[in-house]
Amino acid sequence: MATHSDYNDIKATAKDSAVGVYNYGQRQINRVVSFDTRQKAYSNVSNFAQERPLLFAFIVAQAIFSSLPIIVFSTFAVSTIVFALGAAVIFALFWVGVALLVLVPTLFFTCSVGILVWTWAAGSYLLARWLYEMSPVSAKGGLEVETPNGQKFVVGKDEDGFEAHKGQRRS
Repeated sequence: MATHSDYNDIKATAKDSAVGVYNYGQRQINRVVSFDTRQKAYSNVSNFAQERPLLFAFIVAQAIFSSLPIIVFSTFAVSTIVFALGAAVIFALFWVGVALLVLVPTLFFTCSVGILVWTWAAGSYLLARWLYEMSPVSAKGGLEVETPNGQKFVVGKDEDGFEAHKGQRRS
């Protein structure tokens, strides 16, 4: 069982804590509203209470009895908004995760296709270059073309380049 001195020590500690909280609150209020402005407001409220006591009592009663429902509603509204934002973030993160489950295999597939196409194109280029290097440097040939009016044109290719003329093919 606690002794009387322990009880006094606890009481003194609680009183010191309360005084500290009160002083902290007073300092914060002084930062927001100056002492002179607060004193003027207190004087105005006191004068109003003395001049119109019934109206003052009505306003105080309304403030006291309306404050609890207003506080409860405000708490509900704020908690609903916080819950909705939290749910929205969780919902968005879930669907981003699902989208990543689709994106990663898709990127793997498209990168694989891109590598295959590049390999095919590079291999085709290298093969074509190798075949071109293996083929003879010059080629001979000719083409005989007949026009609708009955004339014949011959286009030939030899070591000297292209040659076009009318008539028969030259050997």
